[in-house]
Amino acid sequence: MRATAALLAVACAMASGLAISAQYGDSPVYLPGFYKLSERDAIWQYSDRSPWNIVKSAPWADPRLVKWGYVPVTHDSQNYYCLIDATPRTGSHIAERVFTCGDPATVEEIYNFNWRPVGRLYGGH
Repeated sequence: MRATAALLAVACAMASGLAISAQYGDSPVYLPGFYKLSERDAIWQYSDRSPWNIVKSAPWADPRLVKWGYVPVTHDSQNYYCLIDATPRTGSHIAERVFTCGDPATVEEIYNFNWRPVGRLYGGH
């Protein structure tokens, strides 16, 4: 039973990552802001006007991280992994994309410690 649940969770994470990647392709995405991952927090940060590009087959992407829902993204000539939540907020039917992004080293550390980021809106505690 546990093995089946674990397999289902992995399949859902993979499908989510593939659906996001297929939905946006390699086209640029312009964000008003995003949650920036640090070692222990995900803090809201305003984005500059530069595009964020979701990269379907990034040669630098770690397949383990992609498997668990991290999407390879480039922004301002730097590589990032992002968790993209495209579901409506509670009490709304309007889907809004929320990006939670970090540099590859930070995301690797977060993954190794099995930590799921929790955002703090506008840096509040």
